Amino acid sequence: MSMDQEEEMGQKPEAARQSDHERWLGSLYEKAKRAMAFREWEEALAYLEQISLTEANYRDTAQLTSETWHKVRVQEAYQRGMGCLKTSDLEGALSYLAWVVNQDAGYRDALANLRKAQQQARLAALYRRGLGYYTDGRWTEAIDTFGTVIAIEPGYRHALDMLEDSRQRLKLANMYASAMAMVEDDNWESAASVFRQIQTLSPGYRDVAIRLRESERMRSLDELYQRGCDAYQAADWSSAIDYLDQVVGAEEGYLDAAHLLREAIREKQLVYLSQDAEEAFQGQQWAEAIEHYKAIVSMRSNYPGAQARLIEAQRQRQIELAYTEGLVKFKSRRWLEAIVHFEEILALDPTHQEVRDLLKQASLQKKLEDLYDQARRSLKDRNWVEAAEWLEQLNILQPGYRDVARQLERVRLQMQLGRLYAQAQSAWEAGQRAEALSALEQIMDLDPHYRDVAAQLKKVRSITG
Repeated sequence: MSMDQEEEMGQKPEAARQSDHERWLGSLYEKAKRAMAFREWEEALAYLEQISLTEANYRDTAQLTSETWHKVRVQEAYQRGMGCLKTSDLEGALSYLAWVVNQDAGYRDALANLRKAQQQARLAALYRRGLGYYTDGRWTEAIDTFGTVIAIEPGYRHALDMLEDSRQRLKLANMYASAMAMVEDDNWESAASVFRQIQTLSPGYRDVAIRLRESERMRSLDELYQRGCDAYQAADWSSAIDYLDQVVGAEEGYLDAAHLLREAIREKQLVYLSQDAEEAFQGQQWAEAIEHYKAIVSMRSNYPGAQARLIEAQRQRQIELAYTEGLVKFKSRRWLEAIVHFEEILALDPTHQEVRDLLKQASLQKKLEDLYDQARRSLKDRNWVEAAEWLEQLNILQPGYRDVARQLERVRLQMQLGRLYAQAQSAWEAGQRAEALSALEQIMDLDPHYRDVAAQLKKVRSITG
């Protein structure tokens, strides 16, 4: 309410002033309701707080304030969840968005984004499971798993390539099993037909060349093995897997083909993991990058750059977590905890200027709080000299800090009163009545209730006349 309104109300009868006051409260209430209708929660809170400060029990203001604060918390959780989803922090996204949906199932697109986060988490787990099946040569399970991934998200990572590769290997395995069954049944023509089909799809697959043409067996195996070795040396892992798998299929113990095949499959998986890890690293998605690099290092501890990238991602993640926690403590004025987090960051990254500035601010505030507490203890003990020292330090460090100026004025007054009282006592004892009277009168001017000054002054006046 403005000063003009207050002045005008002051000139009105009580009933008119009460009516104006009710209209003013009603106007604020309607503005708050309108802000809530438009989801402008902070504006609504401002109106509601004005009402509460004037009349705490006005209508359902308390309930509306509680509801609005709840909306603000839901909105903040939603924003954090969306931020986590954007940075692929699926764990954080699931936590925040699930809380939002639990609080308000229809809140914006929270449910849809929660399902999206759940889907992404499921896809990541399915994809890793598919890679495990692929590595183990469990083609049916790999096909089912990668097929599920593609059905949910057709362009997901390398799932389509892995699905096609797994289907091809399952098809070859089934065809080979069928041909061998025909061999067991002495159905040579059918078996030969199937072996020719296998040879067409994947020349030299297992022992097909032997069954068709025993004389070409060693040459074919030598050729396939050499191609596999060349592809292996050239880091063409898909080709190396294809060639070496054919060799191993024809004769499992052929030279070191099985070992190279396992290494090629592992290297192919490492390439995919490395691509995903680098993408997460460049996108500063530290949690995901750490997960990928850990998987790489567990598969091969000396994989180029993986260990260094893992250490750096862990460092950045530690900085990220400490920075987030430090800001929370800073905003909560929990200075010591904020200082610990900021110092942790600077130990990891001494060039972080923003954190250095925040640490400086937090350290100053902590020092101010400590000095203020010391000053209050001295005031409580009526140790005016010591209190003055603390308060003056506070005033130098940050003029205007809390009630330091007022307390300092109080302390200085108490010190002055103490000095005057001591002067009066000394003068009285020395027989200097006029000087004692003057000191006591000065005390009365400054603080009429100071100690026993009134009685002392009366006594001195009665004696001096």
